Amino acid sequence: MRKTFQLVATAVAAACFFGTALAQDTFPSRPIKIIVPWGAGSGIDVQVRQFADEFGKALKTPVIVENKVGAGSQIGYEVATKAEPNGYTLLAGSNANFIHQQIHPRAKLDPVRDLAPITMMFWMPSVLVVSKNSPAKDIPSFVSWIQQSPQGMNYGSGGVGSASHLLAAMIGQRNQLNVTHIPLRTLTADLGPMLTRGDIGFALPVTGVGAAQIDRGNVRPLAVTSSKRLPQWPDVPTLAEAFKDDIYLADSWTALFAPKGTPPQILDKLYAAAVQAVESKAHLQSAKLFHTIPAASPSRAAFAKLFQAEGDKWRTIVTESRMTPD
Repeated sequence: MRKTFQLVATAVAAACFFGTALAQDTFPSRPIKIIVPWGAGSGIDVQVRQFADEFGKALKTPVIVENKVGAGSQIGYEVATKAEPNGYTLLAGSNANFIHQQIHPRAKLDPVRDLAPITMMFWMPSVLVVSKNSPAKDIPSFVSWIQQSPQGMNYGSGGVGSASHLLAAMIGQRNQLNVTHIPLRTLTADLGPMLTRGDIGFALPVTGVGAAQIDRGNVRPLAVTSSKRLPQWPDVPTLAEAFKDDIYLADSWTALFAPKGTPPQILDKLYAAAVQAVESKAHLQSAKLFHTIPAASPSRAAFAKLFQAEGDKWRTIVTESRMTPD
């Protein structure tokens, strides 16, 4: 009886092992879903959808984009991280996940614990802009302008806890400037008019949002958060260059993740297809349209290391901005 039980147990274990191996060998055998925690039609959503088309071609299976919006990207994050770790539900995650972890500790999010990094998709630099009528022509005159303003200066952002909020607040804190946060209802629509009217003195939108106003001549770019000057504005320095401080190297980004526990063989297949998608002509054209920087990671291990470093960076930025956790 005991011997029979052992034989049955061995057979069941072998069946499970070979069944799992077969599932990994035949992956993907059905459509894959990418959760986007941002609204349909947003710049990130449009770029992820373009990526998904090319990703699906590389995997030879349909890839569906599903928007799960709310709670500062937390809802989409939770849907993705609670999915079965089989490679069929992925997340278009971002630095917002680390920000949310810091300013909402009661939510108990932990991107490093919950996510299996696959690859970076694209970086989104921010650009410090002022009205075309502002006396600020560069960073030194920008700082002097705020220092000489009796009532201080308002700045606009995409909302409380957004990257544009934290970066502007950090500039104020590190340079002892009297600045006040004004969340804008719609950054894309409100940025130009509010700068022109003087409701806000400056803002740090991502380049895709700022470029539209810069191209119209409504605003003046003073600096960018990227590690080097951007080709579209070669005369505009980086914030790190202007302030002589690398903490301002703080681009936003969007990357591809699976739930933690996804088998390495499946992650490898997803990574290979994702690199093809990021490097595709269609994705490069989409990035150019939205002023983002496409950048597939050289390996999953390299991206995992970068992911941890980005977590440390954004935790520091939240601390430096003096954002109060809930």
